Amino acid sequence: MGVDIEMVQATPSERVELLGLIRSELADRGDAIMKAMGLTWDQFEELYETRGEVRTLKRMGAVVGFCWIEHRGSELHLHAIFVLPEQRGRGIGSATLRSLEAEFQDQAEVIELGVENDNAAARRLYERHGFEAAKVLPEVGFTVMRKRVAGERSGGR
Repeated sequence: MGVDIEMVQATPSERVELLGLIRSELADRGDAIMKAMGLTWDQFEELYETRGEVRTLKRMGAVVGFCWIEHRGSELHLHAIFVLPEQRGRGIGSATLRSLEAEFQDQAEVIELGVENDNAAARRLYERHGFEAAKVLPEVGFTVMRKRVAGERSGGR
């Protein structure tokens, strides 16, 4: 599916919106996840404000989601890809992954992300795009998935 999206730097209010969506999405599991990671919500919010960058995903000018990414040397870490619920199933997640891979193909060897173990739809999306489980973190209910990036640094596919 050839969906066109635009990724732009998130405004301060969009950053606040994504943080609220993350808290809402984690709901009652959020406190346990923070505890397992050795963080308080305040510490998590500090990381959110100081690590990587948050981008707003737009389609035809309308906000359809957000992503929080961090380029760490030879790795691009996707802290979060959040497609608004009413926009899911329209190829936006796939378009976001393709766009990030194209952007970082000569800057990163690997793309890494964490997916909740009970989020089957997201896991299927990542697997369709070539991500493989690298590590299971049962204490936080997440699986770390990785994908080698096709570019000069990784030697192609």
